[in-house]
Amino acid sequence: MMPANAEIQLGKDLAKLGVSSLVLEQACVGDEEDVKYTSYAIEELNKKSSSSFSMTGLTGSTNGHFGVSSHGGEVKWRRHVE
Repeated sequence: MMPANAEIQLGKDLAKLGVSSLVLEQACVGDEEDVKYTSYAIEELNKKSSSSFSMTGLTGSTNGHFGVSSHGGEVKWRRHVE
């Protein structure tokens, strides 16, 4: 995780350079936000504005089962990863 959710923009910028897959380090840290954060990150990286990343089988982030819906701007997380 990066300040101001910068990992999302960085991922989109890398996609424009031809990178076709990412590993988000420390996306799962063993807290109650693991599923919510990873669902958010997948949703944001897969938005139509960035069609370079495509993941299947994670419909919860799309249909809201994980409590993640469309986000605008920075999302504040309780976790603090250094």
